[in-house]
Amino acid sequence: MNESDTAAATRLRAVFEAQARAEVASAVAIAELAEAREWTAEATFDVVGTRPVRIGADGTALVDEFLPLEVAAAKGISVASATWLVRDVVNLKARHPLLWFQATKGLVPMWRACQLAAEVARFDLTVEQAQELDERLAPKVPTLPWRRVLQLARGLITELAAGKVAALREQSRAARFVRKLPTDDPAVAYISARVDTSDAIFFDAMVDRIADILAARGDTDLKDIRRSKAIGVLATPSRAQLMLAEAAGQPGPVRSTDPRLLPEACVYVHVAEETLLRGAGPARVEDVGALPAVLLKHLLGHSRVRLTPVVRPYAEIVSDAYEIPEPIRRQVLLRDTYEVFPFSSRPPRGADLDHTVPYRPGGKGQTRASNLGPLSRRPHRAKTHGGWLLEQPTPGIFWWATPTGQQFRVGLNGTMRIGRNPRHRAFEQALWGADHETGPPDQGVG
Repeated sequence: MNESDTAAATRLRAVFEAQARAEVASAVAIAELAEAREWTAEATFDVVGTRPVRIGADGTALVDEFLPLEVAAAKGISVASATWLVRDVVNLKARHPLLWFQATKGLVPMWRACQLAAEVARFDLTVEQAQELDERLAPKVPTLPWRRVLQLARGLITELAAGKVAALREQSRAARFVRKLPTDDPAVAYISARVDTSDAIFFDAMVDRIADILAARGDTDLKDIRRSKAIGVLATPSRAQLMLAEAAGQPGPVRSTDPRLLPEACVYVHVAEETLLRGAGPARVEDVGALPAVLLKHLLGHSRVRLTPVVRPYAEIVSDAYEIPEPIRRQVLLRDTYEVFPFSSRPPRGADLDHTVPYRPGGKGQTRASNLGPLSRRPHRAKTHGGWLLEQPTPGIFWWATPTGQQFRVGLNGTMRIGRNPRHRAFEQALWGADHETGPPDQGVG
């Protein structure tokens, strides 16, 4: 090994050590922020205002419900991810003090310690049980491979709380699901499922059977690809049933290839005017992502499609009512493709359409696209009751300020932190436009 290799390896170790120290500092800061937002047993609260919540497990303190929003904005992550992060940190410190000590001293990676705290919390142990587990497990953690640590923890949990392990098994069955998830390519998607093991065995066997039938019909794709096609066949049970009957030599009056058997799909596709005029360009499919418009046939080719033309309205529609008419709702959903909270990736459909300037009974023209933005429930409550300030100086541009003074601008191009580094001004102006020079509005967040 030459000197340059040695120097690079030394720098790499230094980077890893710096990252470990930063993880510790981050966890300690989150723990301190949580302590600052604690609610004591004697505290009172307004039912419609800020509320205390227990983010962690048994033995952790009640905290301000909007604490995760502050962490999410500071770290640039989703509110859900921030909630999990705060949960793991407060659980680790309150329920596993020995492991917390080891992590803060660098004996155990902080992220591993948080992972173990999260694993233990799944079993709903009391704080006394968690601390006993901590006493028995902590001496072994620094010396064991991580897989063995998790196996040892599971064994100790079974010993300390066998009933909780059995209860979690029932909770797991109650949490069964099937979900469609995006991938890095909008043309394909994941299907994630949590089902009974027996159902998984039968389903896997049926997928395999249909994949074999496709091969017998001349499909030359690899087995894995044919199995993925089999999922599409099973999405239409009548088609699958006919395929199985035909393979068994019992064809019916309707063939399995009849297009009338295909399901009718409801898909929201946004196509720009330029794409329609040029015959080429991107399209955005809600819950899928952007893809070339010419590839829409791959997305929609296995369904009967009903097209509903949508012309993007530019003229402002105004209502005096608090309830939001459908034409105005459609305007907002066409403009705001994601929730307008900093760094959020939540789709707007299903979210509250929040009045940026709160609605006042008797006022005129308060319900309009330029005074609305999609927000999920907790950010909506933070704006209303938690001291978070919001302005919408121009339609679709949202200025936020948190109770601790963080400021953000949210728009079509995402989220920009405000006022952090003067050297970023030219980049911010290029991204947001010349009006960025003026800064946030004077009222609300300025």
